[in-house]
Amino acid sequence: MAKFVNRESLAQVLCDNLNISKKDASYAIELIFNEMSESLASDGYVDISGFGKFEIFFRKERMGINPVTKERIMIPATKLPKFRPSQTLKNKCNNR
Repeated sequence: MAKFVNRESLAQVLCDNLNISKKDASYAIELIFNEMSESLASDGYVDISGFGKFEIFFRKERMGINPVTKERIMIPATKLPKFRPSQTLKNKCNNR
């Protein structure tokens, strides 16, 4: 069965391995994700060695079609987070 990871399970791992309270572990997880989010929101990037890199991808303005009315509409430019896995993570996922 595949392993499922979310904030609560990460906090539990911290709790078990560092012998800290669940509240402190949850706070640490929250701090990490807030710092990552703030960096990306200010057009920075997050580089976690051995895991991967999060960076902002700029999607240009483009023409689209409303599927209901078939009317052509302009879709505005947007900024999106993008993840690039490290070679270490790629190898781990492929059992190398």
